Amino acid sequence: MLLNTLFKQWSYRLFAPGIMLHQTYDAFKALLEQDGQSHDLMAGFEILYHDGKREDFAAVIKRYDDFSQAVAGMIDSLEQMNPADAVTLRQYFKKFDFYIRFLLAPPEQFNIPPFVVHFDTTPEPAQTGNKAYNLAVLKNELHAPVPDGFSITTNAFFKLIDHNDFRNSINDLLAGIDIEDQQSLLHGSGQLMGLIRSAEIPPDISMDIVNAYDRMEQQCGGPVSCAVRSSAVSEDGVHSFAGQYHTELGASRETVLESYLKVVASKYTPEALFYRITVGLSDEETPIAVLVLTMVDAAASGVIYTVDPTDSKEQEQIVHSIYGLGELLVSGTANADTFSVDREDGEIKSKKKGLQQKKLVTLAGQLEEVELDRDERAAFSISDARALDLAEWGRKIEEHYGQPQDIEWALTDDDTLFLLQARPLQQQVASQDAVEDRASIDVIPLFEGGKKAAGGAAFGKVYLVEGRDVQGVEDGAVLVVRSTPPSLVRVLSKLVAVVADKGATAGHFATVCREFGVPLLVNTETGTSVLTQGQEVTVDADHNVVYPGRIEVLLQGKDGADKDEIPYFKKLRTILDFITPLKLVDPAAADFQPTSCRSMHDIVRYTHEMAVQAMFSLGDKVSGRSGKCRQLQTELPLEVYLLDVGDGICPDTGAEERVGLKQICSVPFISLWQGLSNPGVDWDAHSHFDWKSFDDIALAGGIATKNSGDFASYAIISKDYLNLNMRFGYHFTLVDALCGSDSRANYCQLRFAGGGGDYRGKTLRIEFLVAVLARLGLETTVRADLLDARVGDISSRELCHTLDMLGRLLGATKLMDMVLKDGGDVNYYVEQFFAGNYNFSG
Repeated sequence: MLLNTLFKQWSYRLFAPGIMLHQTYDAFKALLEQDGQSHDLMAGFEILYHDGKREDFAAVIKRYDDFSQAVAGMIDSLEQMNPADAVTLRQYFKKFDFYIRFLLAPPEQFNIPPFVVHFDTTPEPAQTGNKAYNLAVLKNELHAPVPDGFSITTNAFFKLIDHNDFRNSINDLLAGIDIEDQQSLLHGSGQLMGLIRSAEIPPDISMDIVNAYDRMEQQCGGPVSCAVRSSAVSEDGVHSFAGQYHTELGASRETVLESYLKVVASKYTPEALFYRITVGLSDEETPIAVLVLTMVDAAASGVIYTVDPTDSKEQEQIVHSIYGLGELLVSGTANADTFSVDREDGEIKSKKKGLQQKKLVTLAGQLEEVELDRDERAAFSISDARALDLAEWGRKIEEHYGQPQDIEWALTDDDTLFLLQARPLQQQVASQDAVEDRASIDVIPLFEGGKKAAGGAAFGKVYLVEGRDVQGVEDGAVLVVRSTPPSLVRVLSKLVAVVADKGATAGHFATVCREFGVPLLVNTETGTSVLTQGQEVTVDADHNVVYPGRIEVLLQGKDGADKDEIPYFKKLRTILDFITPLKLVDPAAADFQPTSCRSMHDIVRYTHEMAVQAMFSLGDKVSGRSGKCRQLQTELPLEVYLLDVGDGICPDTGAEERVGLKQICSVPFISLWQGLSNPGVDWDAHSHFDWKSFDDIALAGGIATKNSGDFASYAIISKDYLNLNMRFGYHFTLVDALCGSDSRANYCQLRFAGGGGDYRGKTLRIEFLVAVLARLGLETTVRADLLDARVGDISSRELCHTLDMLGRLLGATKLMDMVLKDGGDVNYYVEQFFAGNYNFSG
């Protein structure tokens, strides 16, 4: 390939130099476009990381695919211009591309048997998920009472996706979801769930599931109904995924396959998508296995916390219990009976009767909510002896796993106990300063009461969900609700705290709030009637208090977790380390070579520089005036080379290597130069500034001076076209303009990036530029320190004026980032600029 390209270029240079010039120019134009795309996408990656925006890794991979394609395109274009420069560069590109794709690659996937496993032996968690694995451990190692059942493995999930050829469709849909946009989240979720529900289950998987069901019924002595539950990889581990997936209760042999698809489809519910993307896991890192368990017709059920999840210093276990099936408890609907059991002596320290009104039961194979009778409302749902027995099981399970546990259980009418789930307990550590902080508060609370389900303090405006759509909640809100269903997770990123009339500390939503650090008060009973829409409040969940206004002493030190400790940003940071660092800054340095590239940014920088040098060297390779680069004669301390691609230099000009401004016929170039050479622009203020880091390059006002060819500026010109790349020391400016007779086709675009000042100085200069450009009629977009501006559909007369003003602006801001400091009035400088004062560097 390389030999063919070299031979073609040598032949054109020898026999058809005009063709070579135009092909090189076309390749250079393509390279400039790809360079712009590369910088846009790099800026997008940095914004993703620094602004803390989360998106599915399918979108991150698509971003990287586009970026990789743009960089590869730059190398292809460079190969057309100067093949020898591209050889080693391509090798380094392939190396970095491999590293980044390795980081983004999904884990190994298996779509071969077993598709079903029973609880006779303990399976691998990667095959059955943590929930099924933990139940097998309880049964086989602790001999705990666990319902009969089996697991449909992650291998079955992968084969389901492959069999229906869904992976590309899933990735495309995931890449288009913005989890902060509820419509986008709901729409994407609907499409994904519909896709899975429409799937054909491969025949061998269907057969294995039905055979496993038959075996289970044979063991139970007849037909049974089942609970079909999720057991996804990463669920019930470091991340709880509490309540994010669907559970199908009352399934039968005839409906188990349909129930399986429903549970698999719940991998893509809005709340499950939001949760997974927020914690930073990819879709393929979280394959879903499905657990099929014989249904326990529960007279009572509940949750055991082996420590207090809101305060690990408390030496007690908490047993939650309600009448009927446990769904009303974990969904935050029912108020449970609670038993606090001392971890040391195993005695009940206290107990409290819940305010349960209804219970969920199975009647004729159907789930129904029924009212509690008078005796049930008066009595605890379990006896003290049963509470102590449950606490003992909690102690054994915690001891086995070596960490606090969250355990679900159910009790039948004949007092038979079944353990349904065990997972690590999501805990919070109470603030040591909480008591001291509160003692200094002299504000009368709005109310006191309720139960801390997730600790902490937060300030925000009340969003009262009474006749309002919860999806309308704004960032920084205190959500006030009657109950706490798990679906609230989809708006959790907008919330600073939640106050609920009902709810349970053992609910799924409470678990996720503790995991995400969002204060949650439940069982306040009066929250929705006392708090009003838009009211500013401080929620102190640690002490079950809500105050009016902002209570500063409670909010100190509430900055949240370090971003780099969050898996999503940790992985993103590692990827960025291969993309954005820039080592190759000095083209004159001895190590400005492909072998010195240490990132994709270095490759982009080197490719761009070699393309520029290839354009400048065309004059030495092509005979005749049309292919020769000319140096502009000017009094300004700039070294500018011109490449004419069509009457940019006046026809009667001779073959001299240097041309004056009067010999230039490019309308946009002349207009821009008039601004740069405006008498009000001071080019001498910093002629003494010595930048030794650039070898012997001395900068005048931040711009590379004459006799520094490696840092020269260059312009491609025609009569109505200008593409000027101007080097401004540590930053660069690109002006691209078409200024002809057709105003509809005319445009001017500006790109401004980098700088030698500190971050604040660069930010202030960008603010100044945005303000000036807006008054000049240009639309601007800013990404980090990269500014793009554009105006189109403009008459040539108006565009010439705009280019003149742009020239003055570039001259005025050459070292402005080193002058502007905090406290500087950007608006003052804007007014000075339009008053004709352009010296901001002194």
